[in-house]
Amino acid sequence: MITAHLTALKASTKTLLLIGMLATGGSAVLTLILGMDTPWAPWERQSNTMFPPVLFTLASFVATVAFCAATVVFHTLLKMATNNPDKWWRVSGVMFLVAYGMYSFGSGTFEAAIMLNLLHLIVGLPALTLLPRAFRKERHSSPNTPIVF
Repeated sequence: MITAHLTALKASTKTLLLIGMLATGGSAVLTLILGMDTPWAPWERQSNTMFPPVLFTLASFVATVAFCAATVVFHTLLKMATNNPDKWWRVSGVMFLVAYGMYSFGSGTFEAAIMLNLLHLIVGLPALTLLPRAFRKERHSSPNTPIVF
């Protein structure tokens, strides 16, 4: 079972990095260039300290790649449980975007919530469209066939 997860992660590595770069670029534009608020800093829950914009931009890359890698593992688990994993993966992804979109309004200011929702759309829409293509390429390749993107 671990081999299936590792194979899927390997097949989607370039796509994960591309989505991570989109997150970093989107975060940089929204927070550093447009000056939108960041969410509350997770290490300062007792005060109204906001996440530093440069750190938030860098953290966006790491968090995006890590979360999307977890969704790749989730997709391989769905392959074992259903005949149509792409459909259920996309449905759960849209449900996550809606749920997190509502939850993000508790992340500080209204502007920070809007910024987080925009950032999640910048990440979520490409992930929902690009990652299943990487999964299909992984399915059709043999162990000796290089994966081409």
